[in-house]
Amino acid sequence: MDGNLIAYARSNADVARTSLPGSAERIIEFYEQAGRDYEHWSRGINMHLGFYRRGMNPLDREAMLEQMNVEIAERLRLDPNGKSLLIDLGCGVGSVTRSVARYYSNSIIKGVTIVPSQIKIASDLNAEQKFADRIEMLQGNYVALPLGGRSADGVWAVESACYAKGADKDDLIREMARVLKTGGRFVVADCFIKCPERDLNRVVRRCYRTVCDCWALAEMPAIDRFVAALQRHGFSDILVEDISWRAAPSLAHAPFAVSSFINKKLFAGQPLNRHSINNLKASLLALVLGLHRSGFSYYLISGTRGEH
Repeated sequence: MDGNLIAYARSNADVARTSLPGSAERIIEFYEQAGRDYEHWSRGINMHLGFYRRGMNPLDREAMLEQMNVEIAERLRLDPNGKSLLIDLGCGVGSVTRSVARYYSNSIIKGVTIVPSQIKIASDLNAEQKFADRIEMLQGNYVALPLGGRSADGVWAVESACYAKGADKDDLIREMARVLKTGGRFVVADCFIKCPERDLNRVVRRCYRTVCDCWALAEMPAIDRFVAALQRHGFSDILVEDISWRAAPSLAHAPFAVSSFINKKLFAGQPLNRHSINNLKASLLALVLGLHRSGFSYYLISGTRGEH
């Protein structure tokens, strides 16, 4: 690791506290305390929803989660045999990173997260799965990357863009535009709000606020403002795909996963910490938001870095 990356890894936690919403400490605390709970959700520790395609078994959650990773890789539209520099923005423990690394076998990938424990878990898994020479884990802020302008061929954010500032997530989009080469590609997968929060009915608004608080979010991205920010920062060929029905079969697993997780903990005599309880609560309430189709949708958004 060169000097710039070492400095980045050592100092970027302070940058995170000023550049992310005023909850960077909450984000870190949440994932330090509840991050390993996702092993119950996914054998590969995929920390996101899945993508259902016709012919898949809707009871096979892991297959749908892995399919989402494939969908991300495909939308990068890169040469599978080319030597690409790719960045996972908010990589968690690197599950999407490793899937994309298999898809683009000559790529070099940098995974970025502000959570210290995720760096250790991801690095161990990378080594175990023979990716240590192609995937580098960086602890720091994805809106202040230690890379020169126009240096990356592709970037993605899977259920992590929501942690950037504001409803438009402008700081994240600005950084994507800075680091991507002309013609470079981005992909974002996340739940988006489709109307002002004040327009939600009282019950749904309460559920939305609870989900945000439990997952240490300031607010979800707003679809119209997010797309406008992409256009403002020079992205073109923007494709907005509402994949709510593709994600729904995996979301439907939430009640069963929550109940089996609680039973597992009770049987083992292990108490649930506050953040694990919040994670379970938000997972269930996400179903309510998913059913409120006029207010929320799950989108895959992709596009190309333009000339300016």
